Amino acid sequence: MHSNPLCDIARKPVSNGLIVLALVSVATQMIALAAVTGWSATPRSADVKQTMASALIHSVECAGAAATKPSSCPVAAAQPKLAGNESHERVEVPQGAKQCPESGPGVACTDRSALFDPGNSATPDGMPACPIDPSKPLTAPGSCAAAPASVTAAPAKPSTPPTETAIVSPAGGPSHSPITTSSPDALTLSTTSTSLTAGSPIFLDAQSTIDVTGTPYAIEIFDTATKALVAACTQTNECKVAFSAKGGHHSFVAYVVSPSTSLPASGARLISNKVDVRFLGVSLQVNNPSIVAPGKAVTFVATATEDVGKTGFVIELNDARTGQRLTFCRFGTSCSMSLVVPAAGTHAIIATLGPSTPEVRDANPDVHAASTVVTATWLSVSLDASAGVSGRGNAVTLSALANADLSQTPYSIYFFDQDGQQVGDPCNAQSCTATATIDGDQQAFTAVIGALPVAGVGKGPLSGVLHSLPTSRNRLFVQAASPAVKPVRTLWGVDSCKRITELLGQVNHYLGTPDFWARYLPNTGACGGLNGAEIAAAHNWHIGILPIFNDYDCSAVHGYATGTAYAQEAVQWMQNDLVPAGVAIAVDIEPVGDCAAYVDAAFINGWYDVIMQSRFLPAFYGDTAPGSSFANAWCAAVQQRPEIANNSYLWSFEPSLSGSFSKGNAPRFNPYSPGCAGHYVGWQYVLSAGGTPDVDQDELSSLFPLWYP
Repeated sequence: MHSNPLCDIARKPVSNGLIVLALVSVATQMIALAAVTGWSATPRSADVKQTMASALIHSVECAGAAATKPSSCPVAAAQPKLAGNESHERVEVPQGAKQCPESGPGVACTDRSALFDPGNSATPDGMPACPIDPSKPLTAPGSCAAAPASVTAAPAKPSTPPTETAIVSPAGGPSHSPITTSSPDALTLSTTSTSLTAGSPIFLDAQSTIDVTGTPYAIEIFDTATKALVAACTQTNECKVAFSAKGGHHSFVAYVVSPSTSLPASGARLISNKVDVRFLGVSLQVNNPSIVAPGKAVTFVATATEDVGKTGFVIELNDARTGQRLTFCRFGTSCSMSLVVPAAGTHAIIATLGPSTPEVRDANPDVHAASTVVTATWLSVSLDASAGVSGRGNAVTLSALANADLSQTPYSIYFFDQDGQQVGDPCNAQSCTATATIDGDQQAFTAVIGALPVAGVGKGPLSGVLHSLPTSRNRLFVQAASPAVKPVRTLWGVDSCKRITELLGQVNHYLGTPDFWARYLPNTGACGGLNGAEIAAAHNWHIGILPIFNDYDCSAVHGYATGTAYAQEAVQWMQNDLVPAGVAIAVDIEPVGDCAAYVDAAFINGWYDVIMQSRFLPAFYGDTAPGSSFANAWCAAVQQRPEIANNSYLWSFEPSLSGSFSKGNAPRFNPYSPGCAGHYVGWQYVLSAGGTPDVDQDELSSLFPLWYP
């Protein structure tokens, strides 16, 4: 464009959670929940908020960390069936199961065998192992050093009152000699915790009034639940050990006894109190299928290490991303729910153990059990359709992307044209491509996730043959579908200072018929503005018009007030020419050094605001090379206001190429980008050399909202 008379004036020729359980309003739910579902608070729920709808929908009192829960949460005798819940995420009792009593909605509970893990013991971290006494060979871990302050154990409450009584061996053997509180010899066993999260360690500390050094005795700690030796120390009067298990109720007793790996049945010199420890945990799994169509149910099953009805805890099923509790089970080792989600997406669920009362919470400060996060996917598929430069053929590339890997499912991605006929081959994967033939700009395509009504399709030996046979959409079990998409073409066009009516014949003859023509709306300098004859010619040749505005001092492209003033004038020109709403108008922002000063983010904001308010769409013609004045201003603007990037269009004049081009040999669309967000949809790739025809050449995505008179 620098070769035409406009070069002294301007570079351009002139003229896309929260889980809820009901649709009904909060006010309606306060009545409906009590009357229809039987929801009520337990007798200990005086501190629970009285608004049951709030408790149900927001789980204010019953969700989140265990330490914040009230003494009781709302319970239900049956699964709620609320009006309108078909369009919202909800939980349901799994098919064929029964509602768990006194629990949250949509859960079933069963009491299966509790998980018991024998556990493992080890010398506590940071403490030395007890020295080996060759005369008392033992292989169990243990430390007989003084415990550091951070590991010092508080004595556990003895399970047997410290009165004079015979102590029966936990192994079921004969009674031992009586031990009384007045006895000069005693053995006590203490622990850092009596209930804790499965997998976490406790520290057991056995202290004796007898120093076993140089004696035939050792201090040994046994787990009477498994009769296994947990720790052994052959010196001093103390023995410490760390113990952990993945689940189960363990009972520990210490002995001063002749060294042995077997639980003593008799002959113990001293026997300690018994220490009971629960290791509480919960796991979670999702049943197949875990990839389903929107509106279908996915079942999650949480399993506790023991029946929570005997522990004071409840099994909670929570949304892992928001922390929102979905439902809970008050009984059983297994708690299952079916989650129904009407819209596409992936949901992450986590199971936890929550205390049912403040007393349980306070008595079990070390229990913070949680499962791993488990996900399920409700299917969706997106489609992109891209074609080459307009006029260079009729092939279009279809690219579909599912939100899950379909390779382990019976589903595949299919492509269909607007007549419902299959295009290309399906893919039993997460992404798929196909090539279609198009005839005209109005043809549209759809991507579908579905399966043929044949058992085992997609996995059996005949799947390749079945997939190679074209099918129609109405034969599939459709799980998800993309919106219909028209192919995105790269349009070829020109911009000029002279009128369309003057140059159209030359452009058609020498370069090719343009898909669009960029023209200034007002009269400026040596260039006349767009007129009625040009609009009529564009209509007759079905050429899109890209309106441009630059009727201003091109050095003044900074400041919000300047941007709004220019935009107001541009809107008036658009309305005078009867340009319909929804068409984009580009403001001409020339590079520093031609005639323009530094553009700033405020100017971009001003132009954007007025154009958007006018029901037209904002476009910017500028230098998008990284580090340029316009690129810096643009990136600053979209960082402050991301909606500018989402709703605007960019037409770049860089890189500017050299050479002889036409519609038939136009380069691949490749304008510069400064690396920040924006629709980079236009490129002026070569300027006029001042010959015949005197036009600049451009490429434009068909997504750009042109004006077709």
